[in-house]
Amino acid sequence: MVVLASSICTKTGKALVSRQFVEMPRTRIEGLLASFPKLMVPKQQHTTVETETIRYVYQPIGEDMYAVLITSRQNNIVQDMDTLHLIARAVSDICDIGDQQDVIMHGFEILSSFDEIITLGYRDNVDLGKLRTIMEMESHEEKIQEIIERNKEREAKQELKRKAKMFDQQRREAAKRGMGNPSLGGIGSGSSGSMIGSGGGRMGGSYEPLLSQEPEPVRQSFAQNTAPAASTSAFTSTARGMRLGRKPKGADIMGAMKNEVDLVQQFQQDLSITEEVPATAPAAAAAPLPAIDMKGVHVQVEEHITAIVNRDGGLEQMEVKGDLSLVVNDEAYANVQLGLLSNDTHNAQVKTHPKIDKKKFHAESVIALRDANGSFPLGQPIGVLKWRIVSGDEDAVPFTINCWPTPNGNGSIDVNIEYELTNERLVLDDVVVSIPIPHGAQPTVGEVDGLYSVNHARSTLDWQIPTVDASNKDGSLDFSVPGDDAGAFFPVMISFACSKSYYDLDITGIATPDGQQVDYSESVALIPVQYGVI
Repeated sequence: MVVLASSICTKTGKALVSRQFVEMPRTRIEGLLASFPKLMVPKQQHTTVETETIRYVYQPIGEDMYAVLITSRQNNIVQDMDTLHLIARAVSDICDIGDQQDVIMHGFEILSSFDEIITLGYRDNVDLGKLRTIMEMESHEEKIQEIIERNKEREAKQELKRKAKMFDQQRREAAKRGMGNPSLGGIGSGSSGSMIGSGGGRMGGSYEPLLSQEPEPVRQSFAQNTAPAASTSAFTSTARGMRLGRKPKGADIMGAMKNEVDLVQQFQQDLSITEEVPATAPAAAAAPLPAIDMKGVHVQVEEHITAIVNRDGGLEQMEVKGDLSLVVNDEAYANVQLGLLSNDTHNAQVKTHPKIDKKKFHAESVIALRDANGSFPLGQPIGVLKWRIVSGDEDAVPFTINCWPTPNGNGSIDVNIEYELTNERLVLDDVVVSIPIPHGAQPTVGEVDGLYSVNHARSTLDWQIPTVDASNKDGSLDFSVPGDDAGAFFPVMISFACSKSYYDLDITGIATPDGQQVDYSESVALIPVQYGVI
């Protein structure tokens, strides 16, 4: 019951691609294939030819080629025919079966498909849909890592813009007061004495950082480049002796500050990051967040949802990871308190930052520092609250897809796919449902709620719904496509943008410790990491 070899050959018996699964010399394979055309009987409808020791099971592909299995005579002919049909369909998916040169050029991919279908001479339990997934060699972990890297790059770009704006603001404030650079924090006090030391007390020790961090690259480069400049300026000013003309007070300092700001701007240009999404990016990649006009206090809520449902409707995996971050941009609000309201119906696991007062949070749902005299760092996001939701309940999935492929008996398949918003509190924008279709096929679309487009590069039909909410919570798409494999239309992947929290977390207000209400800005994003039907 062993397949000896699987080959693609010409009508004259010349091997184009061949893979043997038992130890056999190349000359033996070439001899068997060369004798194969001589054994066929003209105008005979059989697709098998036998000798005293082996059996050829073959199928024409194209006009001048055959797909051939060389097996032992004891093999099950029905199983061999099924294996041969899968091999022929796999070859037609990989290359143009009407061109021998194209078959040779795609020989590596064809041999890889042979190895996935047959292992050590025995047929593996794979169908065409699984084979396509394997041949694509897509990695879920790689997709997640790409999303994380893009988010890090976007955050780094925003941080660089914020720092450049902060340095520019400090320069203008120093120009108004005629003082030194307040951000130096006394760096020049050891080398230039009173020249720079008078401006170093504003940010040197006004608060204790909430998180212990290494010095930031911008400040590191800033300090390393300004300290020598300050000491050189002090040395040259004492070596010149008496001068008839004097520069106005603070002129040297303002000149040094101008060089420092130019240095920071050059640093930003050197580290500028372009956010380019590759053409092969997965459909579920997170969309870039819109720019937010941050106020003195900004609250950012970001959730990542993973929902995998099998084609029978059973829930395979459901997980939501959320994070609430606080950004304080005004020193006057460095010790604010956040009031929260959560309608938790999902039994979420919630954790606060170690320096947050846990008793006050659990008793009053208020985020406040445990140390009454402490303060949040300025201008950098600090994660103060995290939560995780894991569910095995199918009703917990906020947006469901039901895909029904039905072979109609005439060589094509009718596909009906429906969506339903089960969590009507959410509003999903830019929803894209990507359904795999046979390679090179052109689907015939009937009724559709929304828009659709065919992505021939990725062999998918992309169903686009601009907005899904309580007033538009369900819809359907019908199309037909040539084929006979109902499993070829999975996995169905979904992407969307949502500005509401799955955890249903609201900010009731932000105030200082003495009760003064603070005007704040807020951004919420629910991002699908892996969302679909497999």
